[in-house]
Amino acid sequence: MPEDDATRFSSALPVIVYARPAGQDVDWQEVDRGPGYFNVPADQEIRVRIKGINDADLNQLMDELHDVRALRYLDLSENRNVTNEGLARLKALPQLSGLNLSSCSITNTGLAHLRDLPHLATLILSYCSRLSDPALKTLVAMKNLTYVDLQGCLGFTNGGLARVRRRSLTIYR
Repeated sequence: MPEDDATRFSSALPVIVYARPAGQDVDWQEVDRGPGYFNVPADQEIRVRIKGINDADLNQLMDELHDVRALRYLDLSENRNVTNEGLARLKALPQLSGLNLSSCSITNTGLAHLRDLPHLATLILSYCSRLSDPALKTLVAMKNLTYVDLQGCLGFTNGGLARVRRRSLTIYR
């Protein structure tokens, strides 16, 4: 593959990079691990997973990934030191269609930052124990959201969830 046909980026963080053919709903395949330099074919979309980070590390990751237009999915699960402040930086990735924030230390206020992600279709919030019914207003406002995982989020009531239900949104609880 000529270098011009690749998505190239680097990270000083311990990321795991996955890829799959662009626009296809097939399993992600691991292509590399960081820190390091990454070359992904231009016809691929990218998923990045990182563990053990905090808000400062997330800021650095956003600086490294903000020009990676092939990035479609960011997996920040189990990063308990990622907070509302870190979520504010996610607006640097408006092309994201999937985001996993399970077990992060986010609140209703922080979730509002996700409104800046217009293409977000899949949102995993499982075990984000600080979320409650007021966060549902953000989910209602996210018109492209088709799937949200709220497993283990005990702060949501059945009444609150009933107000969010729409035909195009699957809520897993």
